[in-house]
Amino acid sequence: MRLAIAAFVGALMLASCGEHAPNSYPQSAHERFSMSCPPESAVCTCTWDKITRTVTYEEYEAALERFRETGLMEPRITRARTQCLERHRE
Repeated sequence: MRLAIAAFVGALMLASCGEHAPNSYPQSAHERFSMSCPPESAVCTCTWDKITRTVTYEEYEAALERFRETGLMEPRITRARTQCLERHRE
């Protein structure tokens, strides 16, 4: 019985280490993103995937507005892009 509980707890811990499921974004957000970062690019596909898994749509929109106003990008979005650039050197 203890072994079964330990295995179950271990499986839960491993599952929590994986990437989160993508947050819900409207298609129009992806279309706007694709205008400057084409989906044919592995870096762009990776970046969009990481962004949608990292920030909610509301956080993404707020980050874009902040960028327009201040020129400063949300660090989580910058980190997603950097990771994809490093992984998919084109």
